Amino acid sequence: MIKLINGFEVKYAEDFDEFFQNLLKAIIFESKKTALLKKSFSDEKQNERDIFLQEIMDNCIYVTHQLFSLYKSNEKFTKFIITGFIFNSIILSLANFNDIGNLKISDGDESNTVH
Repeated sequence: MIKLINGFEVKYAEDFDEFFQNLLKAIIFESKKTALLKKSFSDEKQNERDIFLQEIMDNCIYVTHQLFSLYKSNEKFTKFIITGFIFNSIILSLANFNDIGNLKISDGDESNTVH
């Protein structure tokens, strides 16, 4: 199980995609709740968006710390989780690459390299 800064817990799921989606949702929604709460304090100077982004980053750091701690006791599982994070991040990012169909694999000839 992974905890967020506010104590919310995300349970591991055997289906990595389910776990990853649950973790993403939890970080987003719990960070938003915390940002709204912090913004309601009259002495808060940052805008809600900046507080929200800071909460997301803080939760990501907190989750990463837990993964490094987990690595000490279960290295294989932690490597699997990190690999899954990278894979899922790439899959989620593919929609941003409209010209991916135009990419060519270089055969060693630098003139065909797509930058």
